[in-house]
Amino acid sequence: MIDVVFLLIIFFLVSSHMAKQENHLPLDLPAASTYKVNETLSKRMTINITREGKVQVGTATDEKNRLARLLVKHQSQHEGSAAVRIRTDKTVAYGVVEPLLRDIASAGIVDITFAVHEGK
Repeated sequence: MIDVVFLLIIFFLVSSHMAKQENHLPLDLPAASTYKVNETLSKRMTINITREGKVQVGTATDEKNRLARLLVKHQSQHEGSAAVRIRTDKTVAYGVVEPLLRDIASAGIVDITFAVHEGK
């Protein structure tokens, strides 16, 4: 029984560390004059788009087919209340983001937010 408890502790430590890493990828986020703070962290998947246009989920660079499957799985796990947050460098062209938005919509996810920082 103690072994199981230790394994659970290790699992949660590793998974929380990976969740924190996806939010700390150094990106120059676009500025926004207005924004809303989103508090629903547990049902939200964070997708990062680097300056080079590479899509990352968690700490791994993602391929298009795998990402589509992850989005469908995320939607089914959260029974219609799934959310996606997109963190992208402000220099990334919309042509890179648009296919991602199509994949998210195709998975049936409608709660999509973009990470920004407060502009002056």
